[in-house]
Amino acid sequence: MTFFGIDPAGLANLGTTLEHHADAIVTAASRAMTPLERHGRGAVADRIGTGLTRTGRTMEAFAADFPWRIDAVRRGDQAPSFRVPVGQMPISQAELAIAIPLGAGPPRALAALSRRQVRQLSEKSPAAVAAYFAGRTKAQINLLVVAEPELMTDLDGAPPWARYAASDLLIGQRIAYLKRQAAAAWHIVHTEQLEWLQVQLIRGHVGELNKEVVELTRWLDEDRQILLFDPDGDGRVVEVFGDLATAVNIGVVVPGITNDRSNFSDGDGGFRANARNIHDRAEELDIGSVATVAWLGYDTPDGADALLRKAAGESHGDLVDFVAGLDALDGRHHITVVGHSYGSLVTGMAAKAGLAANEVVFVGSPGTSLSHASEANLKPGGVVWAGLAYADPIGAGVDITEFLTPQQQFRQTMRRLSDALDGELAIKDLHHGTNPAHEDFGAIEIHTEGSTGHSDYFKPDTVTLDNLLYIIAGMDGRVSIEIPDVIEIAPGPIGEPWEPVGEIA
Repeated sequence: MTFFGIDPAGLANLGTTLEHHADAIVTAASRAMTPLERHGRGAVADRIGTGLTRTGRTMEAFAADFPWRIDAVRRGDQAPSFRVPVGQMPISQAELAIAIPLGAGPPRALAALSRRQVRQLSEKSPAAVAAYFAGRTKAQINLLVVAEPELMTDLDGAPPWARYAASDLLIGQRIAYLKRQAAAAWHIVHTEQLEWLQVQLIRGHVGELNKEVVELTRWLDEDRQILLFDPDGDGRVVEVFGDLATAVNIGVVVPGITNDRSNFSDGDGGFRANARNIHDRAEELDIGSVATVAWLGYDTPDGADALLRKAAGESHGDLVDFVAGLDALDGRHHITVVGHSYGSLVTGMAAKAGLAANEVVFVGSPGTSLSHASEANLKPGGVVWAGLAYADPIGAGVDITEFLTPQQQFRQTMRRLSDALDGELAIKDLHHGTNPAHEDFGAIEIHTEGSTGHSDYFKPDTVTLDNLLYIIAGMDGRVSIEIPDVIEIAPGPIGEPWEPVGEIA
């Protein structure tokens, strides 16, 4: 992609012109001082001469600053241009050459300093990171973004716009890498004698590379707010819906098993749709100040690994830091974390370790590692919620894992359901601990009408989705909740216990 907007030759001419006029100004300063001094105006001569000389020297420094900028712009002809959200400064290497102040000098030393700063920041708490950036200009932050995008994209507490910029830069770099890999593969096909099967394998490989290029190009074209982009392994992605800078209420959705970067946004579905649906519903109901986050910030387990707590044990600290980073941006935020399926285990372990959230919600949970809601270490006054769809087999103690065939899952479901014929689908003990939707756990249980299977909690036009939105928006009074059949609060008018009917809204 060609870099548009600045002509390297024009920059060179401007540098030459500045250098020429700088010499002329310095010479004029010397000439002006002589007659002034001769007429007893030495003080005036010194003042004028000093000012003109300083101006000339500044222009000389500016002129000397142009060569590296020209080289950066020329190199930009070979690389795509990336931009942060509208209204922010450009951050590509070429655009950086015309963005940072003149006289700053070649970026090598500045970039080296920036790298050290970012690496040191990555070892600090999210609150310390937020405090550091509060005292930096956008130009200074942009330099950090360009110097270390891999660290900036994953730096909890950094300004969201800077993390978006770093992610865009990394996505562009990933696209360029994939294109080079595809070109190299085709070069082998056209220059070497290969068997038919080898050619087909290469074609398939190139097809996968091109598929990822198309997908990632769409991410950039749609100006999506990618807060974290890490292509290594199964990949990690965090996407924001809404404006984190102005939102009062933030919801973070944590996914379960078999989610990775490749299926993060598969068409209109994928895990990101869960957070997007909540935000779309907020706009539909005209509930303002809500932002939602699809947090694929960990390597989700696959198959039989879902029976282990290893992935949750290794990643719940990342969720703790991420939420702390959101809280550090503005301590007045109302933050809710929604853990779905295995993600509820990650959320539960994070809550036990200490989570800067006002609310947590467990839906479709196989257990949270907590034995009671009171073990959740949240902000003062924090509330724990839980929801279980009627036909979600996980509520009958069935492990939702890929290593079970559909027939095995069905037989296991029927066996566990037959053990729960007392009318309570949500049995107490699940694989990863107490069922949060069981009354003994102590969470507030939300209604889940409209959601049936294990993956239906975020479907539009469901009571579940509305309940999740109301919790995230801090509108607890509008949440539809489950209550026991009989709650003896006080005797009725003729001595009978009070029996609420229907739902509390």
